[in-house]
Amino acid sequence: MKRKLAMMLAVMCLIISVSTVSYAAEGNTQTVAQARKAGNSGGIQPYYENVLNIAAGLRIEGNTAYCLAEVFPKKKCFINVVMRLQRLENGSWQTKSSWIESAENSSGKTMSKSFSLSSRGTYRVYVIATVGGEQVTCTSNTKTY
Repeated sequence: MKRKLAMMLAVMCLIISVSTVSYAAEGNTQTVAQARKAGNSGGIQPYYENVLNIAAGLRIEGNTAYCLAEVFPKKKCFINVVMRLQRLENGSWQTKSSWIESAENSSGKTMSKSFSLSSRGTYRVYVIATVGGEQVTCTSNTKTY
């Protein structure tokens, strides 16, 4: 009798623990879906007080590099953006060109610049943005010229 009671108690504990795990997974799925809806890739994302989204992009056509930086705050505020085109030299990134722009009481800042490349190599765009006093960085994918 005691064995039967212990067995039933063990089965009940097992059922309760399985249902708890499935509810936790369901909540996590909703969080990932909300992150994707907001424009993030899901997974682990850093938390920023003022920054909603930051992105850096690089496209190379012929010998011209087209650089892009986009910064969007959670609410209108001062935005300062430094965008650097960098080339990989001897294992470290060297800045080949740099641009700075800012916007007062803005709901977003987009920078788009082009640069004529004089030497072959691996390039990237590195963005440093200050949004409402909060500094964040972003790096584009690398491109080879």
